[in-house]
Amino acid sequence: MEKIVGKVPHNILQSEDLYQYILETSVYPRESEFLKELRAFYSTAPDVGQLMAMLLKLVNAKRTIELGVYTGYSLLLTALTIPEDGKIIAIDVNRETFEIGLPIIRKAGIADKIDFIESEALPVLDQLLQNIRIYFLLLLIFFPDCHNMILLSLFPLVLNFIQLISLLPQ
Repeated sequence: MEKIVGKVPHNILQSEDLYQYILETSVYPRESEFLKELRAFYSTAPDVGQLMAMLLKLVNAKRTIELGVYTGYSLLLTALTIPEDGKIIAIDVNRETFEIGLPIIRKAGIADKIDFIESEALPVLDQLLQNIRIYFLLLLIFFPDCHNMILLSLFPLVLNFIQLISLLPQ
């Protein structure tokens, strides 16, 4: 197994040996072969990846947005974790680094879950939010008396935003 030297996070684990033991006995055995292969290009901490996968499962994520893809380790992890019919919008300013991991993503059979957009994040997010606003505006125009329908339509969106906000670092 690879030894992660000098990468011990500044937290409760004050020992590199303890961190290495946790990686070798608990983290690496659970990491998919595709993730191991992609990690060779960029060392995303696999223990953080497992935490992310657990959080995705806890909130029952089906559609996600990834800002900053780089070679795609967390993108691949997300695509492997979400349901078969899940979708990911992946936004990055540099397609070249994404293409480093793309062959592994394809080999994993989950490339169809990913919609990669080469762009700055804010314009894309603004457009996504605008599309949502248009959708709800159309509901109001075509069904002005159906307040219950609108509330039922809004509920999953609001719930998804709450889940997203609760996962963001403070």
